[in-house]
Amino acid sequence: MKLETERDATEWVWAAKALAVVSAWNALGLFARLRKGPATREELGADPRAIATTLPVLKYLGLVAGDGKRLVLTEAGRRLMDEGGMPTERNLETLTDLGRMKEVLRDGGPVKDAGGKPKATTGGTIAADPEHTKRFLDMLYDSSGAAAQSSFDWLSPLLPAGGRVLDLGGGHGRYARAFADAGFSTTLFDLPHAITYAKARHGTALEYREGNFHDVESFGGPYDLIFMANVVHSESAEDNAALVARAAKSLSPGGYLALKDMFLDEHGKGPQNAVFFGLTMLFYTNHGTSPTMRQSREWFHAAGLDGPEITLLDTQQLMVGRKPG
Repeated sequence: MKLETERDATEWVWAAKALAVVSAWNALGLFARLRKGPATREELGADPRAIATTLPVLKYLGLVAGDGKRLVLTEAGRRLMDEGGMPTERNLETLTDLGRMKEVLRDGGPVKDAGGKPKATTGGTIAADPEHTKRFLDMLYDSSGAAAQSSFDWLSPLLPAGGRVLDLGGGHGRYARAFADAGFSTTLFDLPHAITYAKARHGTALEYREGNFHDVESFGGPYDLIFMANVVHSESAEDNAALVARAAKSLSPGGYLALKDMFLDEHGKGPQNAVFFGLTMLFYTNHGTSPTMRQSREWFHAAGLDGPEITLLDTQQLMVGRKPG
C-alpha cells in the first residue's frame, strides 16, 4: 500500500466509499434480507435511488448479483455473512471519526464526538455502559478463536502439567479458557466490569481477580505463565515498563511472561497492522500506541527477564521472556 501517484490516492477514496457502502448495507440488514433469498429493490425497503446507486458498487465488489427485478447474494457475499466477516456499522463510526483527523493531529487524541466529549475507552470497554462493553467483548471473543488456540499451542509446552496461568487484562477470557480447558489452573485479572462479563460467559471454569493493573502491586501467584494479549498497545511506554516489572515479580522462578500484540519493527514502518492500529489507539485511548520491538525488549530486560524470544503468531507477534531460576 503505497502513495506514489494521484491514481493511488483516488483508489484510496474509492476504497473508503466501498467500505461505507458495504457497512451501511450490512447495518440496515439488507445483506441479511438477501441471505434469506432473492429480493427486488423495493422489497429491500430502503431509498430506491440510493439502492440503485450503491448496487453497482456491490456488484463490482462481487457481493451482490442480479438486476432490479431479482437481486441475490453471491457466494462470496454469503460466505462473508456466514463467517461474520462483513463490515459493520462500527466501520461507519470509524469513518466518521477519521473525518476529524485534522483536529486530532492539531490538538491530540483521543478523538472527540460531535458534542466535544473525548471518546477514550478502557481497553475498548466503558464501565458506565454495559451494553457497549458487552458488544465490544462479544466482538473480540468471536474474532479471537484462532489466536487463542495458536497462543495456547505455542505456550502450553513450556509449562508444567496443571501449572498456574494468569491472563492479565484478559477481558473476554477466551485466551484464559484455552488453558483452563487443558487442565491448567487459570486466573483472569481485569477491571470489575470486564470480570462481570467473563463470569457470565465462563462461570467456574476460571478463577477471577478484580482490580486495576495500574494500582495493584501484586497479582498473586506465583504463576508459571503470565499472559497479556492486546494489552500493551493501550498503555504508555512508561506504564508498560512498570506493568512488566510488577508482573515479573508474580512469576515463579523459571516462569514465563508472554506479550501478544502488534509491535512496530525497528524502523517504525511495519508491519501494516501495527502501523495502522496505532491510529486506533491515538483516537480511542489516552496514552496508547503501537509499541516498538526495541521498547518491548527493554521492558523485559529492565524487569530482569531473560529473552525475550519473538515469534510471529498469526498476524501478531508473541514475545516470551523467562524469569531466571
